[in-house]
Amino acid sequence: MRVLYIHQYFRRPEEGGSLRSYYLAKELVDNGFSVTMITAHNEKHRSRKLVDGIDVIYLPVAYSNEMKFERRTRAFIKFMLLAIKASISQRKVDFCYVMTTPLSTGVVALFNKFVMGRLYLFEVGDLWPRVPIEMGLLKAKWKQKILGWLEGVFYRNAKGLIGLSDSITKHLQQTAPKAAAQTVFNIADCSHFMRTPKRKDWVDKYGVKGQFVISYTGTFGLANDLSQWLDFAKEVEGLPIRFLMVGDGAEKGKIEKLAHDYELSNMQFYESMNKSQILEVINISDAMMVSFAAYESLHTGSPNKFFDALAAGKLVITNFNGWIGALIEAENCGFSANSSQSFLRKVKPFVEKPDLLQTFQANARRLAEERFDLKIQSGRQQEFIKQLFS
Repeated sequence: MRVLYIHQYFRRPEEGGSLRSYYLAKELVDNGFSVTMITAHNEKHRSRKLVDGIDVIYLPVAYSNEMKFERRTRAFIKFMLLAIKASISQRKVDFCYVMTTPLSTGVVALFNKFVMGRLYLFEVGDLWPRVPIEMGLLKAKWKQKILGWLEGVFYRNAKGLIGLSDSITKHLQQTAPKAAAQTVFNIADCSHFMRTPKRKDWVDKYGVKGQFVISYTGTFGLANDLSQWLDFAKEVEGLPIRFLMVGDGAEKGKIEKLAHDYELSNMQFYESMNKSQILEVINISDAMMVSFAAYESLHTGSPNKFFDALAAGKLVITNFNGWIGALIEAENCGFSANSSQSFLRKVKPFVEKPDLLQTFQANARRLAEERFDLKIQSGRQQEFIKQLFS
């Protein structure tokens, strides 16, 4: 089968970032599908490359995590228009696989259905427009109504819907009850991330000898509310705990300044890293944090860093509940804390009792292998595709 796969943020392993579309598209190729990927890059011109069997069309749409909401919106619209144009030139397409975010990719899906005669699967990674509405980024009522209406149109016209969590899939079913829906969680890369002893040279490189290391690898954005972790770090200054903060985003400068103002000596900041560099940080980490602001819509998501932590066999710490908080506590592989006092109370036993930490870390790896491994999730995706298009 020939798939036109549309995802604005397609990344290769050496580039870092979210690799979901790479993993799933490559699994499709390895199982006999022909995949053309329409995506974007920060170059000035369009290009086309073969990436591990995936035919990738790169469109010139500049984007970065530092952009304000208005500039991001313009980037979304530009990609939408260029992706529509690029899809016209593709021939012999059996169906389209369209990924959010952004929600505007739904327009590309509708164009392919009603103009090009191609059915589409629509994959939803977070609940737009609920996220920007709850966060106060989309205040105009008329804009909220239009986007809410479009969301329903995109979902109801899909041949099938895929949610990245059961919470998202439930929302999809409520919005478009006649459309087939399936959950395909994000990927725990169990072949890339392993439970391995801390390497002394990396411990020395990051200056964390004798420290209980908690790492964050991701975006410094409004949605992540990393300022709360400064309070957590201040609360545990009397313990041998070190926070390694890796990534970039619009809020990073603010977070670094606050850490300086708080005079925190137990928090270190680093720029974004590729996947091999991230391996160093993860190797020397005892725990990894997953952070979101206190908006219910954000807590339905399926963040990559959570699945990396499970695959690497690390204690998972979150500042929210949601399905992830419930899962890690039920599976004894992590905990949630929404105050500095609860964080201190919950993290202290793991610092003081290495055996307890080892048990929770082993549980994290087991969960990755049994529930979220690439073969399991890609198998769910491909079985769903076959049900719809065979």
